[in-house]
Amino acid sequence: MRVPIVDLVGHPGETRALSRAVPAAEFGTDPWGPTVSSVHDPVELDLHLDAVVEGILVRGAIGYHVEIACARCLQLGAHDLEAQVTELFIDPTRREEGEEDDPGYELIDDRTALDLSTLARDALLIDLPVQVLCDDACLGLCPECGADRNAGDCGHRPGSEPDPRWAALEQLDLPPG
Repeated sequence: MRVPIVDLVGHPGETRALSRAVPAAEFGTDPWGPTVSSVHDPVELDLHLDAVVEGILVRGAIGYHVEIACARCLQLGAHDLEAQVTELFIDPTRREEGEEDDPGYELIDDRTALDLSTLARDALLIDLPVQVLCDDACLGLCPECGADRNAGDCGHRPGSEPDPRWAALEQLDLPPG
């Protein structure tokens, strides 16, 4: 999603608010991350663009409506997430010799625009919860048959039969301990 910044470049101290609802498609077709099934419209931007000597500082919040699979039962569920962002988009004319590039975080089109796609994707990926659950009481999938234990009882009980991978340990003659 390209944002024009002609009025900010070269004017340190200037600032502009960017608050809008944007279709997710404006951020491109790259995946949003390995666990995000889809991002629904709109992506909510509540950002401030601040002109600084080195480029444009983007700070604020990005809100997402995403579908993510439950970590236990793999059922897709809708979640509203909000990521706080603070990122400097570098003016290429201010880059020092030998300074590493940070792809996606530079001013583009002869310093007339910046692209928020990388920022939006990175922010979502970083702010995803480690484990997303459809419900705290989710029973998950049966390790024997793979049935969703939330939908009904498949008849398998955890620990009802010993795991065959540990059978060799039963042959050990260990002293009591």
